[in-house]
Formats: sequence, C-alpha cells, structure tokens
Amino acid sequence: MGWLYWLFLELGMWVKLFSVVILLSLNGCYSQAPKQAIIVIEKSSNLENINHQRFGKIDKVEKKTRRITDYTVIKKVHKTQKKNVAKTHKASSSWKTPINSKVSKTYSKKHPGLTFSSHQGQEVRVIRDGKIIYIGDKMKSYGQMIIVRHPLGFNSTYTQTQSLQASLGDSVDKGQVIAMTTDQPFYFEMTKFEQTINPLKYLK
Repeated sequence: MGWLYWLFLELGMWVKLFSVVILLSLNGCYSQAPKQAIIVIEKSSNLENINHQRFGKIDKVEKKTRRITDYTVIKKVHKTQKKNVAKTHKASSSWKTPINSKVSKTYSKKHPGLTFSSHQGQEVRVIRDGKIIYIGDKMKSYGQMIIVRHPLGFNSTYTQTQSLQASLGDSVDKGQVIAMTTDQPFYFEMTKFEQTINPLKYLK
C-alpha cells in the first residue's frame, strides 16, 4: 500500500504544477499593460472609383472652360484682324464725293454720270489724288469743265464749275477744293481707260 501512497503524492504535485502554469497564462491575458494599437488600412475599390469619377468631372470642366476661353480669344483676335483689314481697305480704296449734295439722277446708259441737287457756291472737291489735265468750256451745255487724271486709268470730270482754285497741270490731293458750283445742277462723270463707269461704285 505504500507505493500507492507515493503514486497519489506524485500525481498531486503534477496537478499543482499544471494549475500554476494555467494561472500564469491566464494572468498574462488579463494584464493591464498597454497593448499595441492595430491599424486597419482601407483599400476599398469603391472609394478609388469615387475619387476617379470626381477628378474626372473636374478635369472635364477645366478642359471645357479652357476650350471656351481659347475660342473666345481666337474669335476676338480674328474680329480685330478683320476690322483692321477693313479699315486699311477703306483707307486705301475710298473715293471722296465731289460735292456735299444728294444725287438727283443716277448713272444709266442714257445718263453716264451723276447729277446732284446742288446750289450756287458749293465747294467742288477732287475725289482722289491726281493731276488736272483739262480745264475748258468746249462743251457749252456742261459749262466750265475740269478733268482730273487718277492712277490706274481713272479720270473724273467736274462740270458747271466757276471760281477756279487750281490750274491746268496741277497735282491735286483727295478732298482738295478746285472750284465752286454755279446755279446749274452739278454734273459728274468717271471713266476707266476711257470707258464710262458708275461713280456710285467708288464714291463714299
């Protein structure tokens, strides 16, 4: 019976040792020592899609705004260029009206010039730079007549004039006063290479 006593005694020691180990393990689990924080990284594909959509919309708006701005700038530049070309063309191609009166009879095959509703003493001006090549009254129905030669084959004829302020052979400038009107209606003609043309296509 003695050996059974020692066997129970040995088993009791092992049970106690096992109990101590378990208690120490449990004590570690319930320890009050600070634990390391766990960081969770969000890798949601949905958030990435939302960001891509948002930035995609912003990019589209910026591109659209840029296109509108570029178009507006180009349009303004084009408009300015057209105005400059128009001004240059007008300055280089305009012809001045010979007298400040309304046209009472326009150009036609039977009336190869312009008749103005003039009154006596109005200024007669050169329609464009040129040279006086004729002053005379050979055609009595036209009274005193003045012919000015212009570049590119143009001639201009001023009739029913008086009080000359220029002489034969003089070089004259556009708008220069060369005579005054009489009490007869002022009549005006233009030719190009000796062919009569409609003055209204050139006068401004």
